[in-house]
Amino acid sequence: MMLQDERTVHELRSPEEVLSGADMNGAWATRHSFARTMLRRAAAHRWTVAKTRLDLDELGRGTAVYTVNAEGFELNFIAFCQVLEESDRTDRVIAKSWDITAALVDGELTPEREADLRRNVPFQEQGRTDPETIIMTRANRSARFFDYVSDCLSTGTQPDVDKIGPSPYLIRSTAFYGNGKFGLKELANIPAGHPLSVPYRSQMLAAWLLRELSMELVEHVAGAKALAAGTVAVPLDAAWAKYFGLGNATGLGMVPFLVNHPGYLDAWCRLREVPLMAGLAASYAPGHPDLVRIVDLFERADRHLAEKSDLKTVPFLSTDLIRPQLHQLRSELQAYMASSQESAPVLARLHAMAAALSPEVRGIFASIVVELQTDFDQEAEALLTVPGSPPFNPAMGCRELRELLQQNYGWARSYDFATPERSSYYWYSSADSEEPRRAQRARLAAGTVEHCTDIARRINALATDLAGLPAEASVAELLLAHPCHRFAVERIQQTRCYQYGELRDNLLDAEFLPLSTQRFQLATYGMNNFSPQSTDWVRVTLFSGAPRVADILNGTDDDDWLFPLAPEGGNA
Repeated sequence: MMLQDERTVHELRSPEEVLSGADMNGAWATRHSFARTMLRRAAAHRWTVAKTRLDLDELGRGTAVYTVNAEGFELNFIAFCQVLEESDRTDRVIAKSWDITAALVDGELTPEREADLRRNVPFQEQGRTDPETIIMTRANRSARFFDYVSDCLSTGTQPDVDKIGPSPYLIRSTAFYGNGKFGLKELANIPAGHPLSVPYRSQMLAAWLLRELSMELVEHVAGAKALAAGTVAVPLDAAWAKYFGLGNATGLGMVPFLVNHPGYLDAWCRLREVPLMAGLAASYAPGHPDLVRIVDLFERADRHLAEKSDLKTVPFLSTDLIRPQLHQLRSELQAYMASSQESAPVLARLHAMAAALSPEVRGIFASIVVELQTDFDQEAEALLTVPGSPPFNPAMGCRELRELLQQNYGWARSYDFATPERSSYYWYSSADSEEPRRAQRARLAAGTVEHCTDIARRINALATDLAGLPAEASVAELLLAHPCHRFAVERIQQTRCYQYGELRDNLLDAEFLPLSTQRFQLATYGMNNFSPQSTDWVRVTLFSGAPRVADILNGTDDDDWLFPLAPEGGNA
């Protein structure tokens, strides 16, 4: 995507800052994350969601259907529910059964269509759908929370915040397939005027409806338990209904996606950086109401972090260490608000202060600043429509190729690949787990196909051979002599139009932390409660604090759910 003007280029943070693993360690969701923008669009255009069927037995087995009218387009979300033995539940891609399998379909749900979905959707990757099915997904009940919450509701009580803990969800999703996989509708075939034509909006809608189903399901099971026990069940109260999100766990498979899609990486970075820089450029008088709003968000963020003190965060900074840093920023802002200055770019000063403290507190402050940018939605949607890569140009001269390499890939030249630690890992597709994986290079078996995640190594190898060719030689001549460099040359050409098209990391390095890239991606989706379980996978929550269907229908969604708080009575 071409940058709009040179002024914008100079105002945005540098790629070295934005694309470093350290900075990505501090990524937080913003008002322009995909979950927030989807619900804001739904509320603004008064989408309607009707529970057209909830045909479940006392254990919650059966079928649920939600019909969505989104700006004149009919969508149907159908879920097939069962109850697995706990020993049969796994969140791995290689699972064969799930408690819930579901699909989001475009258009009317006819009996014939439902029958076809019923034959295929429960089998997920093994099934196939018609081309008007947009999303296929699945989820499992939480062993810790689902039965506990249904037991509470069946006896007329609400859950205990301390027992739910810092990650509030009833079910855990494990995949949201779309864009042509398994016969699903391709994004390119959704017309421009369709509300789901924006990338990832379909996935977010399916996830939101899956979260809605989780609460309908737990209330239904609670009602059946109450009937059997002779008690009176109650629904989740409004505070709990908003607090519960959708659980998720994500591993290494996400990392190669950004390596393989530099245009998306650039767009997702600009989705964060453009509104941030607009906010930091503004000058404020001490009495400006925006500053009062920022203080309020500081205080909410502090309460949110206090409630997450038991969350496992290593290697990210713990909430107990972030909170004092946040207090420093708040005190600095309050001192400015009490001063007699005329007007100053105080947010830019605070942002620099936050960046010097930690990536985590910088990320929180950046999300607070972006929260004030309420006029960016149209530009955000435009950013997410990423054009295809430019065609490969074998006629490019080696002089121009050298200049582009030095300009955009100088960072890669800092790695010395003669040192074994710089190539400790290799990336591959596991036949057993059916996912991208990384392993120690010392265990690399002969014939293993290695993924092209080794950008820095390939660029360095190209630079060495490129130095031996005359400047007037063409790329075609270079590749005739060194055909192994085709990928690196094409990569340099492909990313030349992007400011943020390449991670500033060596994915083969012994010190590379996949969690950094995963956190950036998940925050862009809108997830929170990052809880790493190893260096390679992390648990998160989506839509915690978000409005439910009734809030959208009643027009009561105020789009104010940054840093969601637990219902009263928690352990903050």
